[in-house]
This record gives sequence, C-alpha cells and structure tokens, in this order.
Amino acid sequence: MARVMMAPMARGRFIAIGAIALVSASVLTGCDWRVESEPEAFRTPSAMTVLRDDVAAAESALLTAATATSGDLGEAEAEAVPIRLDALGGVSPTSSPRPSADFAAAFNAALASARQCVQAAGDDPLGSLCASIELSHWAIAAASGTSVQADIAPDAGLVPGTTTSVGGDALAQLALEHDKARALYEVSAARAAGSERTEALARSAEHRERAAALLALPGVADLTQPAYNVPAASTTNRAARMAAARDTEVGLAQSYSALLVTASAADRGWLANAALTAYVAAAAHGLTPADVPALPGAIEPSASPSASAG
Repeated sequence: MARVMMAPMARGRFIAIGAIALVSASVLTGCDWRVESEPEAFRTPSAMTVLRDDVAAAESALLTAATATSGDLGEAEAEAVPIRLDALGGVSPTSSPRPSADFAAAFNAALASARQCVQAAGDDPLGSLCASIELSHWAIAAASGTSVQADIAPDAGLVPGTTTSVGGDALAQLALEHDKARALYEVSAARAAGSERTEALARSAEHRERAAALLALPGVADLTQPAYNVPAASTTNRAARMAAARDTEVGLAQSYSALLVTASAADRGWLANAALTAYVAAAAHGLTPADVPALPGAIEPSASPSASAG
C-alpha cells in the first residue's frame, strides 16, 4: 500500500500547531488533555510469508495463462492450481499481479518459485508444500509428453545417505515395492517381444538395483520374497501389461510423495527424484496429466503456520 510521506519541516509545523490548539483548549475549558500514542509500526513480513506469497503469485499467473491455452498440460494445470492456491492460503492482496499470456513462461516461473521455496524454507512445513507443488508440475509435464529433466534435485540421487529422517520400516517397505515391481516387469518381459520386452527388462533391472540400494542402508530389514503372485490377467496382452506397469509405478510415486511431505528438508531431494522417476515411468505406460495430483502426498489444504502468521 502506498504511503504518503510529509517533509520533516511541514510535519513539525503540523505538530506544533496542533499542540498549541490543544493547550489553548485546556486553558479555556480546564479539561485535561493527553498526547495520542504512536501508530503501530509496520510489521515486516516473515521470510516464510515472502516465500509463500511469491509461490502463490506465480501459481495465480500460471492459472491465468493456463486458462488461455489449450492442450493436456494447460488443462491439467488449470485444474490443479486452484487446489494449490487453497493450500497456500490464497494470493496476498499486497502481491503484484503477474499477468502472462505466455504459458511456457508462466509454467517455468511457477517451477522456479516452487524450487526457491523448497531450498529456502528449510524444515518449515511450507517447504514440504512447495516440494509437493514442484513435483506436481514436473509430473504433469511428463504425463503430457513434455521432456523433463531426470532429477528434480540433481545432486541428491534416488536413495538417501547413511543418515536420513526416513525410518527403517518405511525404507524396507519401499525396497519391497521395488522388488515386486521388478517381478512384474520380468513376467511382462517374458510375455512381450521386441522393444516392449527390451524396455520391460531394463525397467526390471532398475527396480532390482533400487531395492538392493535401499536394503544396503543401515537398519533396513529385508522383506522381499523369492517369488510373488503376478496375476496372469495383468500380463496377458500389451494393454494389460501397460496398465499393470502404470498402476505399479503410480503406487511407488505415491509412496515416495507421502514421505516427501513429512521428511526433513535434507531428505526432500532424493524423495522428490524417486517420486518423479516413478511418475515418468507411469507416464510411459499411459498416465495422463489429469491423473497427476495437484499436491502429491495428500497435503491438507492449509498454509504453513509460520507463513500465515506474517
């Protein structure tokens, strides 16, 4: 809000004149008078509020651009943004409008704002919300057929280091899910041919490696089994194999997303990478942009307490 400022000398004259008037009134009437207290000082927004406002403004601009464009990516973002804005607490009335008819520019700006928030928020809950928003953008893009980068956090990898806030039980369950996916792809490869068989074998190997890497971490129990029951109906034909692979990868993406929004800031990188990898694989097997959650990890639509406090 613009504030009108008086020149120092003019303000001094105004105060002096006012004081004389008040003194004269007290002499004439015999009444007491008092100096009014100073107005409350302007409160500087907290760092979390600034981050939240920036992300919300970028999302709002994306909504404007998305509603003016066509295609699966724009339509999915137009549906997702209002949910994200609800979780962020809406757009601040003090935020500068960012109208944009360029959808690509608005999309990239929203990604950049979410990334900055993730990096700057630390362990504040706002960081988890922004990580979910960022993941959603990347996953929707992948499902639309847009080429996306391999990792959200290139330096974080796909598994944690020896120190992690994710418990051993959760890591053991992830390893089990990867091993089950490995088995599904192996069966699919046995019933496929050509490039489909080659791709299934490659994906099976990737899941085997991920399971092994998770099981190698300290305190992670081995819950894997020698064999799993892979329903024949899920691999009888290409359509069934595609659907089974899509559902399996979505399940993994959901597992990683749920951990992403509860883990410490130090774990967000590898969890986001792992979730995106699963979403990309699901997209290769038929996941559509409309199928991607606006907030992977099922965050409740409420802003960070520290952000809303200003």
